[in-house]
Amino acid sequence: MVKKRIIRIVSLLLPGMLLLFFGAGCGLKTTGPAPQAAEEIKIGCVLSKSGALSTMGTKMTEAARLAIEEINKAGGVNGKKIKLYVEDDATDPATALQAVKKLVEVNNVQLMVGGMTSGAAMTCGQYLAERKAILISPSATSPELTGKPWREYVFRTCPSDAFQGRVMAQLALEKGYRKVVVLVMDNTYGVGLGQVAQQTLGNKAQVLAFIKYDPNKMDYRTELTQIKNLKPEVVLHVGYNDDGQVVYRQALELGLENIQWIGCDGVYGTGMFKTKESATFMEKAVIGTRAAAPEIKAYEDFKKAYEEKYKAAPEVYCDTTYDAVKLLALAIKKAGSEDPQKVKEALKKVGQNYTGASGTLSFNQSNDRTTANYEVWQVIKEGPNYKFTPVKMVSIE
Repeated sequence: MVKKRIIRIVSLLLPGMLLLFFGAGCGLKTTGPAPQAAEEIKIGCVLSKSGALSTMGTKMTEAARLAIEEINKAGGVNGKKIKLYVEDDATDPATALQAVKKLVEVNNVQLMVGGMTSGAAMTCGQYLAERKAILISPSATSPELTGKPWREYVFRTCPSDAFQGRVMAQLALEKGYRKVVVLVMDNTYGVGLGQVAQQTLGNKAQVLAFIKYDPNKMDYRTELTQIKNLKPEVVLHVGYNDDGQVVYRQALELGLENIQWIGCDGVYGTGMFKTKESATFMEKAVIGTRAAAPEIKAYEDFKKAYEEKYKAAPEVYCDTTYDAVKLLALAIKKAGSEDPQKVKEALKKVGQNYTGASGTLSFNQSNDRTTANYEVWQVIKEGPNYKFTPVKMVSIE
């Protein structure tokens, strides 16, 4: 009985022993460790896939994916492929900070493109500095960001609204308008841009009112009625797509299409045409400004590649997003490392006279872009459809 039991135990153990033996034998024949997956370079992308700038942010994210795809097809960087980690900031500064924290603390991503809004960049700045993580914003434009102590870790491929505010004001003055209302969303972006425009107007025009509104309220009849009663010649308006649609729909209802409106980059893009009333008002009353690349080969190549991949034209800040990714890749290559401290120093070098899709770019000591090009646009109707069309280009330093 004992003998049978021993035989049974041996028979049960034998397959495992043989497997262990042959596995060990195979191990003896190997010349090195088992092959592993190639290392990846991690880059994060924190833009708006939802919220007030979802249409714009989705297209910008597509531009980031295009840049990564091109880099990887060309062999990657320093022998490694790039993996893009995408997070949605919902056009909300608090959500943006949580997304950045997730990338840094969960995904171990320390190089990022994002800060969709100026509020998002402002909210994330101190955290990025504490973690010594790098962020390049393609669309956070507020002048208030310049000079912040954490800007050592936050770069911008988009120009500051210190430029755009001047262009908006100068456009009003060129057209002979002298009675002005400034209407802005009450956040870092809106107030900052509006203040630059007001300062540029100086004593050359009378600012009848500087009106701030809550972009989440989605009913602006009180503010618009105030404008109607003031009877300005022009309204300088700073908003986003979601609130902008409501502002223009209600302005049409109140008969404000007989006043000239000058908009900005935040109310540019096909998202503004989601409601017919908004599109109609824009065609009748609105011209505006947006950062735009000059007619250069780098932009045309980017535009062609974007259209081939996504079957649609790129929109505002797609080019600066694309450039942000390409600059990060160049900095990683120059640094020979993904270490954010080394990449930060390399960015300052590769970001000098860099010709990208958004034009020639150089970073100053504040990691801001030193020059800018703006397109003055208007909305036209072709058959049943509305579209943005350029009026002229303005270069500014």
